[in-house]
Amino acid sequence: MSSSLSSSLCCASFFSVSSFTSRRVKRNDICNGGKNEGKFSRQDTSVQHQRRRRRMTMKARSSAETPTETETEQKANQSNKFIPAHMRKTVSRITEAQMKTNGVELSKAATQVQESIAGFLAFEFLRARVKNVPTLKVLNVDPPILTAPMFLSEKECEDIERAMFGIDGGDKEESESGSEVVGQQKKVNGLSSMKKAELVQCCEERGLDASGTVAVLRDRLKEFNTNANDDDSNEKAPSPSSRSDESRSANTGGDPFRTSNPDALVNASSRPEAVNQLLKRLNYLFPDCVEEFESPSARKENKLWGIEVVAEAYKSSENLRASHAAFEQHEAIEKHYQIRANCTFFLNESSDENGGGEITFPALPGLSVKPEKGMALITFPSTAASLLDPRAATARNAHDNGANTTLNSIEVLVRGATPKILTEEEAAVERKLRHEEEKERARLLAIPRSERRKMSNGEDKPKNSRKKSQD
Repeated sequence: MSSSLSSSLCCASFFSVSSFTSRRVKRNDICNGGKNEGKFSRQDTSVQHQRRRRRMTMKARSSAETPTETETEQKANQSNKFIPAHMRKTVSRITEAQMKTNGVELSKAATQVQESIAGFLAFEFLRARVKNVPTLKVLNVDPPILTAPMFLSEKECEDIERAMFGIDGGDKEESESGSEVVGQQKKVNGLSSMKKAELVQCCEERGLDASGTVAVLRDRLKEFNTNANDDDSNEKAPSPSSRSDESRSANTGGDPFRTSNPDALVNASSRPEAVNQLLKRLNYLFPDCVEEFESPSARKENKLWGIEVVAEAYKSSENLRASHAAFEQHEAIEKHYQIRANCTFFLNESSDENGGGEITFPALPGLSVKPEKGMALITFPSTAASLLDPRAATARNAHDNGANTTLNSIEVLVRGATPKILTEEEAAVERKLRHEEEKERARLLAIPRSERRKMSNGEDKPKNSRKKSQD
């Protein structure tokens, strides 16, 4: 009995040991691919551990060297971040092939190009109708520079030049009719001895109203002489746009003649028809522009836009340094308006073979505009937020060929009112009104839609209502 029990115990222990070893062998074979033939080695596990640690170390190094996804996204967002025009330091130029043709003519460009240029100007600078204006060309994209050859005809240029500068275009010499050119305007002498026919002729030559009696005509010409003397002695207050003339006179021996809003071009009853046509075309190009020569202000009703006409007879022995047509932010706030567009119209061109008087752009090296008779040059010195764009600064090359000739032009400055700046009391009132409007809106939103419809006195009836009104 005891022998059988001992034999059974031995068999049980043998089977348990054999089953344990078999499980261990199978486990070792599975882990090592059956290469160790059932032998479990601590050395193999240590090698695998070292390899695993090495892989983890290499992975950590690579992750430290390469930026994470969040850093890459942040850099991408920074590169795609919108920068306003007055803060941009980059420029967008046209190709060299397009420069050889003096710009891209928008009337012949693709519709997508026209829409992109129009949208860009409306969003960042000033709304303009650039699609249907003939001969309008893009000379630079950002900052935008536009040119329009033959914007004025030769006759229109001569009429404006005659009305502003006299027949001789600003030369200081005696004429046969006994008149004298003073301060770039033609002064009439001997009015008391002139007959009506002579007075009418003098008024027509200067673009003045030639209707009326002899006394009226003499008074009109006397007023014209007074304005000419005032311009010659610089008794007129300088215009805001010509504040850079002081810096110009510092560089040159003589200040180029400039006058703001001359009566010969501003007075609707006496200005030539060429000026009226010019303003009509300009109003078509800039729909927001109005024919008002008063300074706009957001504090006045219907005074958000205005224009200023500046006549210039340019002659300088040295290059003029860069200047801005727009104001700095604090100046624009004080004046309640900003120069949004500067439109220069050349009335004549240089007779010198070497040229001269070209308008240059310091931010765009190699780009210059040569004066051509009847051509328009349009720049945008400030943004839609009434902030000065430093890239739109302009300079001018010297023009002095020894002869008593000048480069005559007129500038039309489009002035837009700056945003209204509220005082502390006005700001408090605005905040209170806005808070009350928000409260009222929240109260209406809390009311069910059906109740709101009833409150509207039956104006907004339910669309899907099947109930018919009973008589």
